[in-house]
Amino acid sequence: MRCKEEIHERFGRSLFADNGTVELIIPLEYGIRIAHFSFVGGENVFYEQPADMKELCTDDGWRIRGGHRLWLAPEGDDTYTPDNAPISYEIVGDSIVLTQDTDARLGVKKSITVSFGEGAKVHLMHKIVNLNSQNITRSLWTVSVMAPGGVEYIPLGEPRVSPSHWRRISWWFHTSLGDERATYERERIVIKHLPIDDRYKIGVGNPAGPVRYVNRGVVFEKSYDFKEGAVYPDGDVSYETFFCRHMAEVESLSPLYTLAPGESCVHCETLSLYPEN
Repeated sequence: MRCKEEIHERFGRSLFADNGTVELIIPLEYGIRIAHFSFVGGENVFYEQPADMKELCTDDGWRIRGGHRLWLAPEGDDTYTPDNAPISYEIVGDSIVLTQDTDARLGVKKSITVSFGEGAKVHLMHKIVNLNSQNITRSLWTVSVMAPGGVEYIPLGEPRVSPSHWRRISWWFHTSLGDERATYERERIVIKHLPIDDRYKIGVGNPAGPVRYVNRGVVFEKSYDFKEGAVYPDGDVSYETFFCRHMAEVESLSPLYTLAPGESCVHCETLSLYPEN
């Protein structure tokens, strides 16, 4: 792993890291997030929000910005904490540990441990510590905000020969299941990003394998830990996706954890890149 601090023209003071195959850029002046993920010298697979954009913002300073971030579910006003303060980092062996100051609204401390795998893989361990004076019940929600123009593939697996229910899909009030972007097949859901204003969001109980987002000749793949028998948020789903005019989101969730003061929990996933065949 190679790692250095430099000033990025859009992200400001940032940490640049690579393993010779893929590279990351991590803003240090705000976050906690990974703003850039690509093959070395390649184009960022993540969305980058223009600095003067008025959409995807809140009145008190939260901006979507883009990249990969750690959030908490269920979603609510308290999750939209502006993450405009600097973060800290530490190199521990072959890993980078990113830490954010305590979230004032949620009362948790967030961290992400980043390590490169073989080739074009990056392993992420997301962690929260409950610093409230009472118990909290939350899910770790990891959101990868993807550049526009791609196609998402959510695998559902082989249909079972049984009359029993076995697939779980949640959808949000602004979602039409007849949306022109989405195709529901037996073994997968395919969603194309199009520059239209209608918002689209669904959740899936547990995809049958890694979820892929293919764009500009590159396959972005997300895989994550799933705990059989655990309870998940938003209608018991471990995966969610959101599309709007500007970008698409590839999101995984941990089970719901009830944490006493001082307790912590983690959620691990692997992000990978492949050339499109």
